[in-house]
Amino acid sequence: MENHLSRISAKDIVYEQIKEKIINCLLEPGQAIVNGKLGEELGISRTPLREALQRLESEELVIRNSNGTFSVAPVSIKEVKELFVIRSKLEGILIRDAIDNLTEADVEHLSYLTEMVKLTSRIENHTDTENFGGKFHTAIYAISDNATVVKIIYQLNDRINRYRHLAHKHSADIKTSSAEHEFILNFMIQKDKTNAELAIEKHILGALEVVVKAVGNHESVYKSKELKK
Repeated sequence: MENHLSRISAKDIVYEQIKEKIINCLLEPGQAIVNGKLGEELGISRTPLREALQRLESEELVIRNSNGTFSVAPVSIKEVKELFVIRSKLEGILIRDAIDNLTEADVEHLSYLTEMVKLTSRIENHTDTENFGGKFHTAIYAISDNATVVKIIYQLNDRINRYRHLAHKHSADIKTSSAEHEFILNFMIQKDKTNAELAIEKHILGALEVVVKAVGNHESVYKSKELKK
């Protein structure tokens, strides 16, 4: 029984470790995953490593090659466009639901997050700006009380965040606009569902152009590396 629990724990831990490396682009798109080397690095045996990779395969973060080995899932402009458009539509649904449930305490919390986005943006602390911007969206998820859509968004966000980190890696900053957050919040307070939905969709799609350029840069670098081999 203890060995079984230990194996499950090891599988879960290594799953989280590999996923973090993929999302942060420490394991690059298209990179071959050498089980022995990765297992040694993580201090894990072959069985839980393979189970973790199979789980990541189901989440489309890794792919299985024809010879049974694994590689990090590649990136593509087509996929990033699909992901950002889908997320924008899903958040449009959530903001409508959130408006129905909005309380004074919710407005106070969202106002605080909006103010923090503004302050950190003003001093060009982009990491904190993005962090508070993310919390603003997460707060809307919670207020919406739409568990089904939130679950789908979280499933997409791992893949979306990988593209965002790829953009940062290629020195392309995704600007988090404090004005956009203020517009969104004001429409929510006014109970204006139509404009709140349009504003949050525009806000999410605003990052798409930057990420598309980053994917193009990555593909150019990747092809150059392949030609040199």
